[in-house]
Amino acid sequence: MSLARLRAFVRLRRARLRGWLALVRLLLAAARGRVDEIWVGDSHSVTFNTEHSPLPGILRTGERRWTWHLGPRVMYSIARDDFPPTLRRTARLIARVRGAREAAWYFSFGEIDIRCHLAPRLAEGADVGFAATYVDRVRGLLARLGTADGTIVVPVPPCLDSYDHDAFPVAGSPDERLAAHRAVRSALTVAVGATPTPMLRLLDLTDALSGPDGLMRDELTDDGCHTNAAGRDVVRREVAALG
Repeated sequence: MSLARLRAFVRLRRARLRGWLALVRLLLAAARGRVDEIWVGDSHSVTFNTEHSPLPGILRTGERRWTWHLGPRVMYSIARDDFPPTLRRTARLIARVRGAREAAWYFSFGEIDIRCHLAPRLAEGADVGFAATYVDRVRGLLARLGTADGTIVVPVPPCLDSYDHDAFPVAGSPDERLAAHRAVRSALTVAVGATPTPMLRLLDLTDALSGPDGLMRDELTDDGCHTNAAGRDVVRREVAALG
């Protein structure tokens, strides 16, 4: 084995070990009755709860709140490929811990779809049928987790014309991205109401975070995309109002 391959092997082993240790910490906290919410999703699942946006993984993001950050995944890929195998395989283990089963589970995906991909595809004749499949994927994961209900977070409206990251270029005009957001929002609303079990509800942050133009209000974001402290306060009020 070459030195480069050895280093890559060691990094992979370390990453896996860190992941398992983080899962153990989450399950121990849940077993002790110290977990109220578990968020699964992209970077917004983290920044809705804390100022830091770390590498993907399981982390504590607030008082009695944890996040399983899956990285920059899009709703479309979750619909196409399902949740990552690691999450699906460990769901049965998580289901054995009563505190984890009884926690409120939140799923936050779709903002990257709208900002980076969806607007030009809709202009070319594509549709948002994947949103219903995504909802089915969430229901399937909830069944594995042994929990009776969950919450799907409606993607934050598109909020900027450029973004300082080569991997995530902004696509489409503001009006096109707003149209894409409306289409996804509507599709999620219909899909969530279509099947009663496991029970799903929506945490729709659109009206709370956006201004008259439909874009995120400037005072609620520092980078034009993710919530800042003021934005997180708004999110927490919306979560509390959801009950």
